[in-house]
Amino acid sequence: MSIVLVTGASGAVGRGVVPLLESDFDLRLLAVDAPAGDRRWVRADVLDWAALGVAMQGVGAVLHLAVASGHSGTYEDDAFNDLRFDVNVRGTFHVFECARRAGVRRVVYVSSLMVVWGYGAGGPIPGDPPPRPVGTYALTKALGEEIARHFAAAHGLEVVIVRMAAPLDISDPALPGKRVRPQQVPLPDLARAFALALTVAVQGCPVVTIVGESSRRIWDLEPARLVLGYVPRHRLDDLGLSWADVFDVDPE
Repeated sequence: MSIVLVTGASGAVGRGVVPLLESDFDLRLLAVDAPAGDRRWVRADVLDWAALGVAMQGVGAVLHLAVASGHSGTYEDDAFNDLRFDVNVRGTFHVFECARRAGVRRVVYVSSLMVVWGYGAGGPIPGDPPPRPVGTYALTKALGEEIARHFAAAHGLEVVIVRMAAPLDISDPALPGKRVRPQQVPLPDLARAFALALTVAVQGCPVVTIVGESSRRIWDLEPARLVLGYVPRHRLDDLGLSWADVFDVDPE
């Protein structure tokens, strides 16, 4: 099995999905704060051409999770937005270009549901519509999607764009009774979607949306089913949760 490089592996999403992926993939875990003593981890920044190039050697696929961290997607600040453009846009270009140079076969670009927040919550939202970003974070992720499309079209990389909702740790004993947004996606379902995106046959640069399944779901999962064969295995209604608004950024 070829190596899968996971960028941003120490972030919130990485910490949630890596333990669920490591039994099925030979993982190389990249982060600016990578821990010492574990050979799988590489301490590197996606802005560092040389370190990233070394990390790509022998890699068959990349799961690109790295983003500017420290604030939520709705946070706006001049200095932090500059960092977002550096990491989320320039860093994404670095990842794709280093992958191309190293002969990596596939890159899964992990985007955000916020890229299509501009469609609103008034009715069903397609699973693969053109971006309509709200806020600077979403804008940088939409630009990352354009980079992904470019490398698929111009260089023949196999690319899957996954627009994901905020993850939900369904193993948390304190979860029952918590208010959650109805699109939050259980970590086991998210990890399974990533595993499929890393392995299934694809053409072009498909876009899929991954959200939690619930009676209040407004985001279309049909592209994920058609492209990845993805069907959620967990239903949020069955977890004893209470609902926050779709666009509530801090439901607790």
